[in-house]
Amino acid sequence: MADNPRPIGIFGDWHGSLGWGLGSIDAATKAGAQALIHVGDFGLDFPGKNRGRYEKKLNMALAEREMMLIVSPGNHDNWDTISKLEVQDDGRAHFRSNIKVLPRGGRTVIESLTIGGLGGAYSVDQKHRKERRDWWSTEEPTQEEAERLVAGGPVNVLITHDAPASVPMKIDLKLPADVIARAEKTRILLDEVVRALKPPHLFAGHWHQRRVHKLEHEDSSVTRVDVLANELFNMGNGVRVWPGSTPLRIEPLKITTR
Repeated sequence: MADNPRPIGIFGDWHGSLGWGLGSIDAATKAGAQALIHVGDFGLDFPGKNRGRYEKKLNMALAEREMMLIVSPGNHDNWDTISKLEVQDDGRAHFRSNIKVLPRGGRTVIESLTIGGLGGAYSVDQKHRKERRDWWSTEEPTQEEAERLVAGGPVNVLITHDAPASVPMKIDLKLPADVIARAEKTRILLDEVVRALKPPHLFAGHWHQRRVHKLEHEDSSVTRVDVLANELFNMGNGVRVWPGSTPLRIEPLKITTR
């Protein structure tokens, strides 16, 4: 572990909210973090008349503070754009000078922690969206991406968007059985990855609720799963994570929107 590692700020869904994103950067600054991780539904490069404004403003704020934001995309991020990004030697794809993307099945190192990514999920509201405007057909992680991540070996932290199937989550929406079954495919895949890698920590979002659950493995090791809430929860959307020996110290961040 590096000498005097700095805490990392990890955040749940922002859905393109500029005020919330700026407020989250403020909270991370106060917490002493230089690196930020986003678990998806960041709202990356959504088409429309204001396309790019959100990312430009956030990138400016990050650059001013010499901070870096790494996004592990969710289902509400532009996968057409993401697929065209070039992955650098550090495992991150370049989107803006201070905003990078962690590819599905990829990994990077942040504050001496190996971070694996397997983002994406199924959009249960897909029928109300328009393809390539606010929904993309490649939104779900694939078996190939999962196998690539597992083949790379152990990670200290796994970043997903959806929660693994073994994590009990409360469903507030009334959904058809076929939609639930389709969404569950990603959760089952994530469960398989977690059982194979046994990461000490996993951070997810997607469910718009804050939950902590411990998954026990056959070898008695444990994966702590932190599901982060969305931008409506000022004490559930972000956490400060202290690098060090596992289990890592995790503290809530209070976010005030601008």
